[in-house]
Amino acid sequence: MTASGLAGYLSVAADAVEGSAAELNRLDGYAGDGDLGITMSQAAEALKDVLAGSEGLSVGQLLSSCGAAIARSAPSTSGTLVATGFLRAGKALADPPVDTVEALVRAFEAALKGIEARGKAAVGDRTLVDGLDAVTDSLQLSLSSDLGTAETLELAARSAKAAAEATAEMEPKAGRASWAPERAKGHPDAGCVMLAIAMEAVAAHARSG
Repeated sequence: MTASGLAGYLSVAADAVEGSAAELNRLDGYAGDGDLGITMSQAAEALKDVLAGSEGLSVGQLLSSCGAAIARSAPSTSGTLVATGFLRAGKALADPPVDTVEALVRAFEAALKGIEARGKAAVGDRTLVDGLDAVTDSLQLSLSSDLGTAETLELAARSAKAAAEATAEMEPKAGRASWAPERAKGHPDAGCVMLAIAMEAVAAHARSG
């Protein structure tokens, strides 16, 4: 994976998340503060500012810089968790492998572990962790199957979408949503939907490339 290639993925993901802000606010409103779209738009703008001045950065430095910028610009619970994911991924790719799929596996594994620990959430709690776990499993399977980058990202995006849909029938066990679990029933977790939106944008970018 190259830093320029990663920047392309991050750029389209940020645009997709910003474009879905209203939908993310709506979903978050069922059991949260209803501001996830606002927070993630702030995070996306911070990320794009980093990308604009990212020439010369390595893959690990780029991810770490994005994490630090998001932590400063979107210091809410969700912003802090996303920032943690980027920072952990940056550390994991301080010495990135040449193979893009292997780099993706390392990055998502690290992000998942970091967000699990910081958010004190586990798979099945109906949080972003459920989506990240599904994506990580998909990436690991693609790596073991020796699939190319575009196909790997396509499968990961499908896994993210399926995980998001599955959260609609799950009871929240972590975060603000756990305070009123009945309000969340029948609606997918907003964080998982955000991840699915970002992954689909990245997969589409890879297909077009």
